[in-house]
Amino acid sequence: MQNRYEYIVNLSHDFITLIDRGYRYELVNDSYCKTLGREREEILNQSVATVWGGQKFDTTIKPNLDRCFSGEEIHYVDSFQFGAEQRHMHVSFYPYSEDGNSISHALVFSHDITRLGEAESRLAEYEFRDPLTGLLNRRSLDVILRTEIEHARRTSSHDMRAVLFVSLKNFKRVNQTHGHNIGDLLLENSVGRIKECIRSSDYLFRFEGANLVVILTRIAYNTDAGIVAQKLLDTVGVPYRFRSVDITIDCRVGISVFPDDTDDPDRLIQCANSASVEAEELGQGFLYYDRGLHQRTVTRMQLHTELLRSFEEHQLELYYQPIMQQRDGKLQIAGAEALIRWRHPERGVIGPPDFIDLAEETGVVRAIDKWALYKVCEKLNRWPDIWVTMNVSAGEFVDEDLIEVVQAALRHSGDPDPRRLKLEITERRCMENLTAAIGVINRLGELGVEVWIDDFGIGNSSLAYLKNLPVETIKIDREFANGLADSVEDQRFLHGIIEGIRARGKQVIVEGVVDQRQVAVLTEMQCTLMQGFHFGKPMPADELEALLPAALSG
Repeated sequence: MQNRYEYIVNLSHDFITLIDRGYRYELVNDSYCKTLGREREEILNQSVATVWGGQKFDTTIKPNLDRCFSGEEIHYVDSFQFGAEQRHMHVSFYPYSEDGNSISHALVFSHDITRLGEAESRLAEYEFRDPLTGLLNRRSLDVILRTEIEHARRTSSHDMRAVLFVSLKNFKRVNQTHGHNIGDLLLENSVGRIKECIRSSDYLFRFEGANLVVILTRIAYNTDAGIVAQKLLDTVGVPYRFRSVDITIDCRVGISVFPDDTDDPDRLIQCANSASVEAEELGQGFLYYDRGLHQRTVTRMQLHTELLRSFEEHQLELYYQPIMQQRDGKLQIAGAEALIRWRHPERGVIGPPDFIDLAEETGVVRAIDKWALYKVCEKLNRWPDIWVTMNVSAGEFVDEDLIEVVQAALRHSGDPDPRRLKLEITERRCMENLTAAIGVINRLGELGVEVWIDDFGIGNSSLAYLKNLPVETIKIDREFANGLADSVEDQRFLHGIIEGIRARGKQVIVEGVVDQRQVAVLTEMQCTLMQGFHFGKPMPADELEALLPAALSG
């Protein structure tokens, strides 16, 4: 299999290399060696600075490699000296993890665009650039879009690109009223505004007249293009002030997505153009070529706006589900899990499955996590005899500010015992960056705050990794309790998992307990901590509080 991969890599006309954190080559393909005029053995294990020279390495290559090693994907165009020949290259750096955890290498793809680069240097001929705006023109669009699509095909089946056809309006009226010089000036300023809305890795072209095209490279979700389009509409639509008159440039944006709509470059542009025309007819700011996708995007954007507003209008609320513990043959409330709820003014109470993914995608989840942490710490003071656990998003968990936020939340609440605060992270999220997760778990442990592993068993679970994971408690996913009382085979399987966890010195909580029969089975397995609807659904804080005195008194 390894030989097959090497064969495929060496077939590529592009340059493919793998560079380690010591800035040394670990892999180079045939095209790279041939163009450099060196044998593979002369390049492997050599530093990049040795191959390209210290000045080129320090000023251009190393800064981009460092950004890549920190997790950022880099795309840029630069010229490189291959012997006596200078070539213009489109270079892409991709973070690469050898063990599936921390970034160990940069995977580099370099595509020769010398023909385009030479054309750009002949600006007097206006072959590839628009003389008024300085943007790449329609001819450049054809070349770069084909290159992007070809690159997307090689890298991943989930690698998406989006084309935004931007139709700027009102220029005919502006030219007639204020003159062509003002019209040209407003066009140039509108181009500048659009550039502020896109990333450095994206492309902006002048298609014709007042029509522009944007290529969004490597979008994670097809709905992301709509977010960019709305940002673009808001930015371009800000009025210009000229001689005491406000001049507004209207805008319509049509969107097509590769590979969802088509994998043909010309057709992608046609689809986006068609969508922009229909957006104008329907009076909408932007429109996807795929109407179903358009509706999903609009709904998602509306939900995002409402989620941001939920903080201002105090619509978020924490519910608490009791966690039970066997004490002297009786099940009593030992703790509670805090669970976020959104009391939406129109949709009623919404649970995490309906909005938490959106919150993670847009970064709002970090604000939610911090708000929830402060609220939980406040409850620790009111409920001195139980502990409270809450989930933390993966991004917030590895955030370098998390420790300070936890300390601040505890201080703000009167310094309750930190041992009664438990933070949960899902098994899958923990495994995404195990090294970083272990570091955070150890630092939280120094404060007295425990970290629990949630939803154990639904990912690529392995009891082996628990050995070195500095956590004391594992929450087994509710799926293992489903039908447990009716299946001896399921009971044996779950018992084996529980024993394996205990053998690592960890305690176990089983989630999803819905009836007394399951309680009996788990009790027989000597499982003392349980959670589920049998003991109580998630409830507002005052309802849980009403249960505590009786529950704690036995």
